Amino acid sequence: MTDKELITRIVLHNDTEAFSIVMQRYSGLVFSTALSIVKDYALAEEVTQLSLIKAYKNLHHWRGGSTLAPFLRMITHNQAIDTLKERNKERHSDIDNYPIADDDSTAEHHRLLDAMDRAIGRLSDGERLIIELHYYHKLKAKEIAEQTGLSESNILVRLYRIREKLKTMIENEND
Repeated sequence: MTDKELITRIVLHNDTEAFSIVMQRYSGLVFSTALSIVKDYALAEEVTQLSLIKAYKNLHHWRGGSTLAPFLRMITHNQAIDTLKERNKERHSDIDNYPIADDDSTAEHHRLLDAMDRAIGRLSDGERLIIELHYYHKLKAKEIAEQTGLSESNILVRLYRIREKLKTMIENEND
């Protein structure tokens, strides 16, 4: 049964057996994607579960295609990044209670980083995935194209447009 047929059964008929097939088919991919990002086996298992739940809830957003893999990779990537950010916040929450003396340039740097984080958070899932793969994971356009199913030239164009969009978002926030 094709992915498209399975998704149709899940979305239109709430067929949990069809989703079990999807899970069997893609749980390895989801887990390996999560593990490559979080670098911790137990945490990757948690991210895998959360990603599959999120995928189930959002299957109606799948745009079709020959395989569900890029859709699941994107969801897993975003879930892994969100999980790492949440873990990072938990670890640093005690430190945040202590005042730190910053000079003006450091404060400005932190302000710009915060503005960048907010702007990246407002990107679409697809845009955020491309930015995070390129800048946070240091992947080349060819590698991003392989993971997303897009062409290398399309990735380069999207990177340019997303950078311009981020620049505009940050400039508008400062006005």
